[in-house]
Amino acid sequence: MPGRQGQDNEPWDKLSSQRLAAYNGNGTGKQRSIPQRPSNMARMNRPPNTPRIARPQREESKPRSVRRRLLIWGFVFIICALLACGIGYAAVNFFSAINASQGPANTVTDFLSNLQSQNYNTAFNDLAPTLTIQMTAQQFTQQAQENDHCYGPVTDYSEVGDSAVTSTDGKTQSYTYNITRTLSGKAKTYQMHITLQQDSTGSWKISNYGNGSSTTNDLGPGQPPCS
Repeated sequence: MPGRQGQDNEPWDKLSSQRLAAYNGNGTGKQRSIPQRPSNMARMNRPPNTPRIARPQREESKPRSVRRRLLIWGFVFIICALLACGIGYAAVNFFSAINASQGPANTVTDFLSNLQSQNYNTAFNDLAPTLTIQMTAQQFTQQAQENDHCYGPVTDYSEVGDSAVTSTDGKTQSYTYNITRTLSGKAKTYQMHITLQQDSTGSWKISNYGNGSSTTNDLGPGQPPCS
């Protein structure tokens, strides 16, 4: 059976033989020679060994001793305790000082506010026993009304700056206030000195008040007397 023909009517097997011969030896039919190894080249039967790089080992942390950790935590605890005690002590003194200054100031404000609103019985309750044994509430009311009649009722009051004075034992406090009375449209301002004492229950009461003259426990400006 004749073989298949190519484009030039050549058999396929002939064309294949020609191509194989051209590949082996430029058409001569000879196989290409293998290049010779140089005589000075060392013969190697297997590839050289490639050095392996060792994986870095992680250093194990030395365990801390229990005693050292206890000492550290004990030291931290002591520092925190000292700080807490210091803060607590400062806070107690701070609030004690605030309460000590607010107590007498609140009593004076209540006393003068009741004089301005002419609530004399309520103002009488701010007086200490050293005064209430010398006069009754009716006598105090009469004194206040006489001053209102002579000099006019209290229309304003304000504390003199830096006038607060505290005793060394902290049981006595004094203030100076500017008192304004208005009569027939004319205002008259004078100073009233008020002293307070703290009783056994911690309450502050007025033990003395006056205009600073020889006359004490006077709600008015003093001289000249009312005609």
